[in-house]
Amino acid sequence: MMMGGMRQAEQVQERPRVIINADDYGITAGVNRAIDELALAGVVTSTSVMTNMPLWGSIDALRNVLGIGVHFNLTVGRPVLPAEDVPSLVGPDGKFFGLEHLRERMRTRMLRPEEVERELTAQTLRLTGLGIVPDHADSHESLLKYPFFGAIIKRISLRHGVEAVRTYTPRRFDYHRLLSPRRMAISAYLELDKLRWRRSGFLVADRYDSLIRTGLTYEDALLSLGDIFSNLPERVLEIGVHPGYVDGEGRGADDPLGGYVEEREVEAAVLGSGELREWIGRTGAQLIRFRDLRHEGG
Repeated sequence: MMMGGMRQAEQVQERPRVIINADDYGITAGVNRAIDELALAGVVTSTSVMTNMPLWGSIDALRNVLGIGVHFNLTVGRPVLPAEDVPSLVGPDGKFFGLEHLRERMRTRMLRPEEVERELTAQTLRLTGLGIVPDHADSHESLLKYPFFGAIIKRISLRHGVEAVRTYTPRRFDYHRLLSPRRMAISAYLELDKLRWRRSGFLVADRYDSLIRTGLTYEDALLSLGDIFSNLPERVLEIGVHPGYVDGEGRGADDPLGGYVEEREVEAAVLGSGELREWIGRTGAQLIRFRDLRHEGG
């Protein structure tokens, strides 16, 4: 009986493990609604919250449904802190700079690290103030890829009990990178960065993929998901997704969705499709949260 139980445990352990994390909770009502639906359907197992956005507090209704992380954001909307407390992060209108402007300010040392740390700490405290300890950290527009922001996020995460972090080792190696020394250097950096996070005591998924593509169509998204679930890596894969309903949002010059608008509806549709459920069932993939990595050796 004991041997049979051990074999059964080994079979469970060998099942592919996948975290489907929906980014941008709180950015618009339509995004919240899509994530709510997919979470309640059991497809999205994790989400990350933009706590500086007006609709972030709706996450409280999902606290017992899925894993919840903090989606650190310095490029969309207004800071949690008063603008006068973080002047290096905002323009004259009191809003965050866009990504390119933020990166330029980082390169020219016009960003004050202490202001970045205060603002990102305030974003974390909004979740912990609800009694939600984020089980992971990720970032809007991939700020975590930059050592300047990554070092600050690491300090905040250690201070506030955030156990896991998104890393960006691709699910599949792109051999075209061999033709570009710069792209090879980026690949090496991402692998090293993942190792550093692990050595600092953080849980990480072993590989990462997403559906993001400008002009994404339903057929494109189906092909991408089909490829992902036909070629699942060993250990744990995180799939970063961005579902949403437009609901008249995302079309003005000042909208928070940027250039990724109708594509969110495509992602919502394919994530709710029967095809995805069929692939999950066929592969036996186990949909998990970041907190489950405690038991997976992640």
